[in-house]
Amino acid sequence: MLRTIFNHLKSQWYKYVIEVIVVILGILIAYNLEQWSNDRSNKKREIEVLKEFKRALSADLAEMNSNIRMHEYSILSSRIILKVIKDNLPYHDSLDACFAHTHAFTVFSGRVGPIEQLKNTNLAIVSNDSLRLEIISMYDEAYPRIRLVELAIRRDYEQLRDFDRLYFEAYDVDPVSTNKNVPPPFWGIMRPIRFTELKTNPEYSALLRARISNQMGLLRGHYNPTEKALSNLLNQIDQEIRRLE
Repeated sequence: MLRTIFNHLKSQWYKYVIEVIVVILGILIAYNLEQWSNDRSNKKREIEVLKEFKRALSADLAEMNSNIRMHEYSILSSRIILKVIKDNLPYHDSLDACFAHTHAFTVFSGRVGPIEQLKNTNLAIVSNDSLRLEIISMYDEAYPRIRLVELAIRRDYEQLRDFDRLYFEAYDVDPVSTNKNVPPPFWGIMRPIRFTELKTNPEYSALLRARISNQMGLLRGHYNPTEKALSNLLNQIDQEIRRLE
C-alpha cells in the first residue's frame, strides 16, 4: 500500500509541486491586491485630508492678509493723529477715518476643524512626516501665540472706548471721508466734539503710542511671519497633492 502511494507520488510529483506553487501564487496575488487596494484607499483619503487643510489654511491666509492691512491702517492713523497733536494742528474732517481706525482690533479665527478631526482619527494619514509636523506646529503653536498677543490690542481698544464718551460722537456708519490715504473702516468714522481738549490730554497720546508699539509687535512678531509660513505651507500641500495624484 505504502509502496503504491510512494510510486504514485514519485511519478506524479511535478503535478503536486505545480499545485502548491499555484496556491502560493494565489495567496500572494490576493495579498498584493488587498495591499494595493488599501494603499489606494489611504492615498485617496490622504488627498482629501490635504485638500481640506488647503481650503482651511487658504481662508486663514486671506483673513491674515486682511488683518495685516487693518493694523497697518490703524498704525498709520495713530501716527497721523499724534503728529497733529504734536504740531498743534487744527481739526480737519480727514481725521475722522483716522480716529475710527485707532479702534481697530482683530480676533484671528484660525479654522481648526480639519486638525481637530484628524486628531480624533489618525494624524499619520498625512504620510509626509515634515509636512505633517509643519501643519501641527501651525495649529498648536503659531495660532495660539497670535491669540495671546491679540488680547493686548483688545485691551488698548477697551481703554480707548473710555475717551469716546468724553470726546467723540457716535460712530457714523454711513461715512463720507475726505481722507485720500486712509479709507474709512467698515464700522464707520468718528468725529471729535472736543478736539482741543483731546489734543491736550496726555493719556490719549500715551495710549496711542502704546497701541502702535503693541500693533507693531503683533505684525512683526506674529502676523507677518505667520502669513509667510501659511503661504509656504500651502505651497508644500499643493506639491504633496500633485505627487499623490
